[in-house]
Amino acid sequence: MDYPKRYKIEERIAYELRTILILFGVVVLQKIIVITWMGFAINLVLLLVVLRVLLEPMTVVVRWALYGGLLLDITSGARLGGHAIALILAVGLVYLLLSRITSESWILPIVAVLVGGIVYHLCNALLLVIQFGGYDFVTYLIAVALPEMLVVVIPALPVFLILRWLRSIRRGELPLDVY
Repeated sequence: MDYPKRYKIEERIAYELRTILILFGVVVLQKIIVITWMGFAINLVLLLVVLRVLLEPMTVVVRWALYGGLLLDITSGARLGGHAIALILAVGLVYLLLSRITSESWILPIVAVLVGGIVYHLCNALLLVIQFGGYDFVTYLIAVALPEMLVVVIPALPVFLILRWLRSIRRGELPLDVY
C-alpha cells in the first residue's frame, strides 16, 4: 500500500512559518513599494492566491488566503478577518467555477483574477456596509474596485506563467512546453 508521506511537526511548522514570511514580504511589497502610474496599488495577495487556485491543491491555497488576509488586515488597520474572509470566498468561488478547466489555457488566469476580484470587492463592500451602515456602494465600486481590478488583470498572465514554471521546476518536470 502507498501511504502518504508523514511529516514531523517541526517540518510542518517550518513550512507554515515560511509561507507566512513569504506572504509578509508580498504584503510589504504591496503596501510600500508597488504603486502603479495611476496611483493604485496592485493587490498582489489577491493575484497570487487566485492564481495558485489554478495550480495547487485547495487546502494549500486556503491557508495562503487566510494568512495573506490576516496580514493585510494587520497592516491596513482593518478589522481582523475582513480581508481573510474576502480572499477565502474569492478562492472558493474561483475553485468551484474553474477547477475543471485545464491550466494550459492562457485566458484562464485572466478570467480567474476577474472572478476572484469581483468576489473579493463585493465581500469587502458588504463588510463595509455592515460595519459602517450607510456606505456608498456605487462610489466604492467606481473609485476602488474597478480601477484595482483593471490594474490587477494586467500582470495576471505573466505571474501565472512564472508560478507554473516554478511549480514545474519544483516537481522536476521540463520547464518549457515542447510541441
